[in-house]
Amino acid sequence: MTDSRQDEAVATPRAEQTFVWTRRHTLMLAVVAAAHILDTIDIAIVNVALPQMKASLGFSEAGLSWVVNGYLVAFGGFLLLCGRAGDILGKRRVLLIGLALFTVASLAAGLATDATTLVVMRGVQGAGAALISPMTLALLATIFPDGPRAKAIAIWGMISGVSGVVGLILGGLLTTGPGWRWIFLINVPVTIAVIVGAVVWLERDPANTRRRPFDLLGAIIATAGMTLVVLGIVQASQAGWGAASTIVPLVIGVVLLGYLVLHEGRVAKDPLLPLSLFKIPTVTGANATQALVGSGMFVLFYIATLYQQEVLHYNSLQTGLAYVPLSLVLMGFAKLTPKLVGTYGVRAVVLVGAIIAAVGMGLLAFAGTDGSFLVNILGPTIVIGVGMALTFLPLSLAAVTGVPADGRGVASGLINVSRITGGALGLSIVAAFAAGYTKQKLESGTSAAIALTDGFRIAFIVGAVLLALAAFTALLLPRKPAGAAAKG
Repeated sequence: MTDSRQDEAVATPRAEQTFVWTRRHTLMLAVVAAAHILDTIDIAIVNVALPQMKASLGFSEAGLSWVVNGYLVAFGGFLLLCGRAGDILGKRRVLLIGLALFTVASLAAGLATDATTLVVMRGVQGAGAALISPMTLALLATIFPDGPRAKAIAIWGMISGVSGVVGLILGGLLTTGPGWRWIFLINVPVTIAVIVGAVVWLERDPANTRRRPFDLLGAIIATAGMTLVVLGIVQASQAGWGAASTIVPLVIGVVLLGYLVLHEGRVAKDPLLPLSLFKIPTVTGANATQALVGSGMFVLFYIATLYQQEVLHYNSLQTGLAYVPLSLVLMGFAKLTPKLVGTYGVRAVVLVGAIIAAVGMGLLAFAGTDGSFLVNILGPTIVIGVGMALTFLPLSLAAVTGVPADGRGVASGLINVSRITGGALGLSIVAAFAAGYTKQKLESGTSAAIALTDGFRIAFIVGAVLLALAAFTALLLPRKPAGAAAKG
């Protein structure tokens, strides 16, 4: 095929009957996937390095948690705004801005000399990730037509699923090797390489993307509301649901988001979050289910990691390596999932996946103080991996299926909001149950190891219930394949 024919295939991806997957499509997919790795891996990579950061920069216990939470609050708070910005300003342009911001923040975080600077830069990293994340899915929906789109999103979803695992492993290797600062510094050359790839291989945005109006008030309300809700959820896991630091931001955030619905439906001429999106069954069902599935993934990486380190006494590297089989399962089933979606439809695949993941989470509850890696870690996490692989791709696909091209950025942001806020809320609920039960056992004279294990067991049971609920919300998804045949 000549270069002119390749360019024509890239420029007209919607005509599925004439679409030919070229080398350029592979390169575009590689660039988008690499960008997606950056924002997902940074959620997990810092977890194993927190003790070293605390000793180096003099963090307090409460302040240390904001190395993780500062990223999540900014990420979750800015997703809707950044998703809509891509629809209006251009997806490639917004992706490049996000990558540049992420590069600068990573460099500053790696060179931080005090705790405050590190936390602030983690927030800036989160804002950069909010610019990057929705653009990656939106770009795939724009570049590839329905059939090949399933294959592209399968690869994207596989990478997203394994990024958290890779983050734990890479964090352990860097922390025990050159030191915790390289967790951030390594982002700099990688991100620069992705920027070069995006400039060279991604299509320029249409010229008319700059001419559309922007709902500034809606953007301010949505960003403030989402930020406060995520902040309140994060505070709940630390101070409890009854604390003022939890209730105040949650109430204000919910009120702002409630007004946002009124504003977007009746006031805004070009709304930040078009309410018409929720009339699309795939969008509503995908977001409701993703919130519950996200909570299961957060529980797995957070609670299971604590169990390995605090009860089984794994070091940071051993903890990360324990998730290698999970990543292999995710990669393997990511290749199979598009065919299942094309044959059985989104609803059936997600429903089965949620049930399998719930069973795996339930199996973790059988772990004891002398748990076996093969029986209590490897087996359950493999089962969970199968379930997650069967849910992540179909939900990501459903989130942008049937959405007009000029709304895919905000739709992609919305599914990420559901994943982050749902995961944070689910983890807060699970952590509250676990902490309360552990405290009760300690007060009754139970040993620390048994009390912790019993608390983690409660957490896994609640996590399994949340994943089981995802099977019910999956019924909101369409019965037939959602325009995503796997044969492309």
